[in-house]
Amino acid sequence: MISKKLFELILHKENKLSKRWVEEVKKTACMRSYQKHSDEELLKRNRNFFENLAQWIDAGVSREEMISYFETIGRQRYREGFPLPEILYGVLLAKKVFHDAIIQEALLSSAMEIYQALELITMIHNFFDQGNFNITRGYLEELYAALGKTRKFSGEELNQFFFQGSFGPPGSILP
Repeated sequence: MISKKLFELILHKENKLSKRWVEEVKKTACMRSYQKHSDEELLKRNRNFFENLAQWIDAGVSREEMISYFETIGRQRYREGFPLPEILYGVLLAKKVFHDAIIQEALLSSAMEIYQALELITMIHNFFDQGNFNITRGYLEELYAALGKTRKFSGEELNQFFFQGSFGPPGSILP
């Protein structure tokens, strides 16, 4: 069980974490698409991300809700014109910011607290890794649909580039 002390360190710190994330985005050369947005827009987007993480840790979120949330982000970012590597790097930066906050703010004085911190860090890593996986799936699904609408490619040609299992449950066929 995650300690209340550790959870309180991260609960309601979405603004602080989001500001730190924006700082990281602004100084990173590979985040050009994100850097075109105002700090306020970036804060808003990332605050929502951290709020979802806090809710997931506090109340638990079903796997389906988490998958849906991240796939929606992937589809939205595709429609907004973000390159997939930047989106994934943005998640990596959020993960780094969150991890650093736990390490910097946690005063761990016992083996039990260290164990609980490791448990929380593992949960966070799982959240972000699952996020990147489902963001990619949502992004590719939207790309597939956009390419299909152009009618420049047949379904067979698209299936040469988008392999079985690219979207939906493992083993599913393409839309």
